[in-house]
Amino acid sequence: MKDPSFFGLYEALSNSDTLSNGILITVAKSGLLSTLFAVALLASGQNSTITGTLTGQVIMEGFIHMRMPIWLRRLITRLISVIPVLICVIITSRQGTIREHTALNTLMINSQVFLAFALPFSMVPLLMMTNSEVEMGSRFKNSIVIRILGWGSVIGLTYLNLIGLPGQIEGFFGEKVTSSQLVLADSIAYVIIVAVLLLLAWTIIELYKGNKKYNQLINER
Repeated sequence: MKDPSFFGLYEALSNSDTLSNGILITVAKSGLLSTLFAVALLASGQNSTITGTLTGQVIMEGFIHMRMPIWLRRLITRLISVIPVLICVIITSRQGTIREHTALNTLMINSQVFLAFALPFSMVPLLMMTNSEVEMGSRFKNSIVIRILGWGSVIGLTYLNLIGLPGQIEGFFGEKVTSSQLVLADSIAYVIIVAVLLLLAWTIIELYKGNKKYNQLINER
């Protein structure tokens, strides 16, 4: 049985027998393809971790005024992120290497479901605040080009995350999914999509009102 996980893909990229292009075969033999894949996967994970850590820092220090040492914050966030991985490894440790790899692969893919919820609520406020002359000043606010690219990225990423949500939730039911489970998964996905869109609309309205009110206070002074 072939390994269908990221571990199997890493091995396949270093195996020239699976490739037909001469250039790719040469590169695969050198181990460059598998190395680039591993580096890209590591960079992606580090990017998510850094973003989560910085977001937590901003929320704790800026909104609830809670401060803690950097080493403690990093320790807590790393431990929280490692716990699901440890649970998967413990549960599948006696079921073979491929089963263990598949479980970790599924965990990584399903984590994107939760990322789909979080990303819009971090991108939209960031973009609205950096677009505001009241918040950033005329010198540091985003230019027209940055605004267009920013909103295009936000709308595009949000759409891609939400449109793939039904398929991701269907994956929670395993490989052999019944028709009733498909209906349930799609229903859950559509409810979540509507809830996310409503919360996003509420967030945008509240941010707009807050920015407008703050602008009035500045002008009154």
